[in-house]
Amino acid sequence: MFQNEKRDERGWDVDIAESEKGAPFFKNTIVRVLLSANVLFLSASFSVLGYFIRPSENLFILHYNVYFGVEIQGIWWQAFILPLTGVLFFGGHLFFASRLYRKTERIASYLMLFGSWLISVGILVASAGIAFINY
Repeated sequence: MFQNEKRDERGWDVDIAESEKGAPFFKNTIVRVLLSANVLFLSASFSVLGYFIRPSENLFILHYNVYFGVEIQGIWWQAFILPLTGVLFFGGHLFFASRLYRKTERIASYLMLFGSWLISVGILVASAGIAFINY
């Protein structure tokens, strides 16, 4: 039996959602996992761009389309707008998820954080694409 696993009065295992019914928002295991995943992917986005994109006088490719080729070009710091937008989305989702959690809408708060995680994954893929195209 795992250390955090709990049992009900009949000895049956209780799932994690039921075992943390009265836990505060930042003490909930599901919330912590989703927050950690979001921070990990957004940090990776900044790291990838920080490693590959250096200040330069040249224009960088910010968006490439298979059908039309290069669509958007810009200066080096504009590549970091994408992960910064991800941080804004993450902050908004975190705010609304904590509000929903307090109003006993825990599943909705989990979905908000999961949606934020999906956005973070997409931003990491896009950041890797920007870094790959300009390397």
